[in-house]
Amino acid sequence: MTQSTPLQPASTSHSAEPQVTAGVEHHAPIWDRGEPIDSQMMAFTIGDDWQMDRRLVEHDIRGSLAHAAGLAAVGLIEAEDLAAIQGGLNGLLDDWRGGLWDLGPEDEDVHSAVERRLVERIGEAGKRLHTGRSRNEQVALDMLLWLRAAAREMAAQVEGLAHACCAFGAAAGKTPLPGYTHLRRAMPSTVSDWAAAHGAAFLGAAQELSASARRRSTCPMGSGSGFGVPLALARETVAEALGFDGPTEPVTLVQHQRGRAELAYLTLLEGLALDLGKLAADLWLFTSEEFGFFQLPQELTTGSSLMPQKRNPDLVELLRGAARNVISERAALLDVLRDLPSGYHRDFQLIKPPLFRAHERLLMALPLCARLVTGLTLNGEALEQSAADPKLQATARALERASAGEAFRDAYRSESAGNS
Repeated sequence: MTQSTPLQPASTSHSAEPQVTAGVEHHAPIWDRGEPIDSQMMAFTIGDDWQMDRRLVEHDIRGSLAHAAGLAAVGLIEAEDLAAIQGGLNGLLDDWRGGLWDLGPEDEDVHSAVERRLVERIGEAGKRLHTGRSRNEQVALDMLLWLRAAAREMAAQVEGLAHACCAFGAAAGKTPLPGYTHLRRAMPSTVSDWAAAHGAAFLGAAQELSASARRRSTCPMGSGSGFGVPLALARETVAEALGFDGPTEPVTLVQHQRGRAELAYLTLLEGLALDLGKLAADLWLFTSEEFGFFQLPQELTTGSSLMPQKRNPDLVELLRGAARNVISERAALLDVLRDLPSGYHRDFQLIKPPLFRAHERLLMALPLCARLVTGLTLNGEALEQSAADPKLQATARALERASAGEAFRDAYRSESAGNS
């Protein structure tokens, strides 16, 4: 029996152009029964799904290879059909990676595009691939496989930013930095401690992302449209081939939970965005003339169209804005899922846009932010001058008096009066 070529984890992104155009003649959908299909309705229901589905092509082919092997294992397709399907799918994969074919506005989705091209490539055997399978479970599987790869990809970028923060702090050594509460000078601190806090937050986010990739442990294949398939499918075999612990049980749970894994991933990205926004806000303040603690690398600043002396922190401000955008994407995805009854609904198609937008926005932002941190220059004079403020020592003096036997509340009041 011909074995399918092992697939490496697919990239989570793929070039996405052009835009949907009016008057497109669509390929017959896989649910076509020979009746007239309204082209305006097709254009609306497809939308730009074909563009987003470019991210899922390799995952869809991987799932189809496992499904075909499962069909052959229980005798639902013959060995020669399996060999033809495997050869055809692996050929499609190679051609996809080589840029020889693409999804277009005439394609309803990745699943129909792959199946259509497979049938064109190998003929009758390609029509047997969909035996015992629904697009509902296909997209659920594709999204789980994408989420695994996406979490690993994101974790690597977050680790890069974490290491940049920690390296910057280590290089700063004991350089003083006022600690702030309410954006007012509070207690003495150091640049190292400030950078280490950001680094630790990002490292924690990376660890959570890596753990999330491992938690997606059950496989939706065999659930059909949400209620199982009246065939003896090799669900365990398929799940194992795709790296899952086992099939999802009960089968009705697959569509019941649609969007929850995506929401969980966006929740992690929301937390990451909060950390990114905090770092961007710090950099925005600390590199301003009023603070002057750090200087941004000039190549990562912009100029004014009117004022020749200006170097603007546009990148920092857009990083801050991007963090807010990611947080709003989670809210958008949640609104898709809100108040839906159980079972499958076409609304689930709208899970993809906020998910992919948030993921790709952060993938662009994180390495740029790491470059910003790495390229920061310390202004030792400004830092030393701010850290020399005697009011920063008020808490230490109150505690010293308390250690000598004075009641802390009396020492607190004395220091408060002396600094008012």
